[in-house]
Amino acid sequence: MQKDFRLLDSPAPLIFEKTEDRIFMKADKGTNLFNDMCNGYKCSSFPYYYTEQTGDFLIRCKITPEFIGLYDLGCIVAYENENKYIKFAYENSDAGHPAMVSVVTNGVSDDSNGESMTGGVWMQMMRKGNEFALHYSKDKVKWILVRIFRLPMKETIMLGISAQSPIGPSCEVVFEGLEVLPNPYEYIRNPEWN
Repeated sequence: MQKDFRLLDSPAPLIFEKTEDRIFMKADKGTNLFNDMCNGYKCSSFPYYYTEQTGDFLIRCKITPEFIGLYDLGCIVAYENENKYIKFAYENSDAGHPAMVSVVTNGVSDDSNGESMTGGVWMQMMRKGNEFALHYSKDKVKWILVRIFRLPMKETIMLGISAQSPIGPSCEVVFEGLEVLPNPYEYIRNPEWN
């Protein structure tokens, strides 16, 4: 399904290049989307290429970041407002390696570091009502669950991709094969079980 995507006006990425199946985004330093439960830090200043999405969905793409600084990342974001959003990231994590990282924010952000990763990774987010599932894949065939959870969100939200560099000088990310589809799965924990 083709969706009408647009780039958030501010902050604009340092570089944004789009071809038919590839998007290159370079995020400036200080870009982030996180509400820290420990110290009260709150930031929702991030370049965002998004569409308005109503109802259930499946969004996926291949994400390949070039990591420089700690917490540099490329991600999929489902965004209602600055206090309610989901960020599914391929991040240069504080676990000491690049990893699948999920951030679910309902007032404050939780933060969960997952498996260590190298190279480009296919990532997807599914919505079924107020249930969400996050998966990754190296081959776009076998999908591995990172997280499943419930978060009450409005029927219509912003949905898209972002590059962020919270404390590094910048972060370059390549996104390939971006698509948004109706969610075809009744059981979102494991698409192979449907």
